[in-house]
Amino acid sequence: MSKTLAVFGAGTGLGAATARRFGREGYAVALVARRPERLDALVAELGEDGIEAAAFPADLSEPTAVPALVERIVDRFGRIDVVEYAPIPTTAPMLPATQVTAELLGRLAGLYLHTPVETARAVLPAMIERGDGAFLLGQGASAVLPMPGMSGVGPVMAAARNWILSLHGELAAHGVYAVRLPRPHRHDRLHHTS
Repeated sequence: MSKTLAVFGAGTGLGAATARRFGREGYAVALVARRPERLDALVAELGEDGIEAAAFPADLSEPTAVPALVERIVDRFGRIDVVEYAPIPTTAPMLPATQVTAELLGRLAGLYLHTPVETARAVLPAMIERGDGAFLLGQGASAVLPMPGMSGVGPVMAAARNWILSLHGELAAHGVYAVRLPRPHRHDRLHHTS
């Protein structure tokens, strides 16, 4: 059985590049995003490169839908070995901290914190049992470096950054890795245990 990469937030940038890179290494690829037509186009492009891929349309702002989504991917491919969670919506607000509201943070938390947590909860038991796997969390710079006028999504990503670093420390002994993308910032490495 070949290994499987599941790209949550499969777009034309980081998601497509990750799918191609893992696909060249023999991974099958599950592509998850909201727009079926874009997913189908990416499946076709990967197929032209000889990469087995399938589309799984889903709204990642709905964390309660994750268990059924993961089950559909496992039904199709047999397993999930690596998750890349990196949805990058063009509508994520960047605004002054004085304009951030609890309602806004609550809306952003679904996509940037709750769904990655539920995704990890759905895939980690099988990874731990195999003693192999990885959870890659894509984030922007504001998760690490607060900037005036650039609040909004940053505080939620910072909470997810805290979670992923703690998760890595708990999983490393099991041969499973949890890391944030892009490459860990120096602040992450200070607390990064491996």
